[in-house]
Amino acid sequence: MIVTLTLNPAIDETVEVERFAEADTNRVLSIRRDIGGKGINVARVLKELGYEPLAAGFAPGKFGRMIEEQLLDAGIGCEFVPYAGETRTNINIMDTTTHRHTVLAAPGPDVPDEALRRLQHRLIRRMRADTWLVLAGSVPPPIGPSLHIELMRELSARGGASILDADGPVVEAVLHSDARPMLLKMNDQELGRLLHLPLDSEDAVRNGARSVQRRGFPNVVITRGGEGTIAITEEGEFRAVPPLVEVQSAVGAGDGFLAGLLLARKQGRGWADALAFASAVGSAVCLSPGTGLCNARDVIELRPYASVEALAIAGVVR
Repeated sequence: MIVTLTLNPAIDETVEVERFAEADTNRVLSIRRDIGGKGINVARVLKELGYEPLAAGFAPGKFGRMIEEQLLDAGIGCEFVPYAGETRTNINIMDTTTHRHTVLAAPGPDVPDEALRRLQHRLIRRMRADTWLVLAGSVPPPIGPSLHIELMRELSARGGASILDADGPVVEAVLHSDARPMLLKMNDQELGRLLHLPLDSEDAVRNGARSVQRRGFPNVVITRGGEGTIAITEEGEFRAVPPLVEVQSAVGAGDGFLAGLLLARKQGRGWADALAFASAVGSAVCLSPGTGLCNARDVIELRPYASVEALAIAGVVR
């Protein structure tokens, strides 16, 4: 089973403007609200693609109840822990002319110790040898990276595998621990911050991902938006190029990519095939407005237009 963990869920409010202007009045064309958080997005896309995931995490306040109810209505199993406070609201400002978006991300309410203990207990109880745990997104205060490390250790001891999609202190802490996820997924900006290096070319991204793999991460996948994906894996090194689409919103495209990648790998597909499928899913997300994520029909139509090139196989660099 694939379990997605969202420690800091959100209500994503997408505000569309014709041309975003800083320090000026912007006329709003439309407002859309969706449930969000990286793990929740991954679970929603997996369900759309025909897989039955389990969505877990925290769900504070009335918005937390709304998130859980919408997931259950969609047929997605849930393991959420409520507590006092309110789920945060993220504001996505979408420029319909340039298709660029600006995100105003709230930190989320503090998590009580009791809620943290309850969530850990419930997650550990569900861990099996066939469990893949997706640890994705930001961490609410006062939780630190130690939670990720503890969960990875517990799951590894039971024969399961973890997937890490995070930024900053969480990845830094994992790098300096003995915990190792099966897969580390980041975008190129996050990788640059992790390595404290400017990654202004594909070669720089590839070398940066290799350096992370050498530190014990078997598979490192770096998304680069419309420029594609660099994957340094146990099977070799790959460049995936997504299908070209008319972008309505890129919000959630990385989460859709990860969902597609995990589904394909869970089905036993090789890395090249899995990366192509994931690229089609990421592009399909871009066809939906706001944070509406993807439609399975679009994925099927786009899959033939995704391409993957092997850069290195069996230690032979091309």
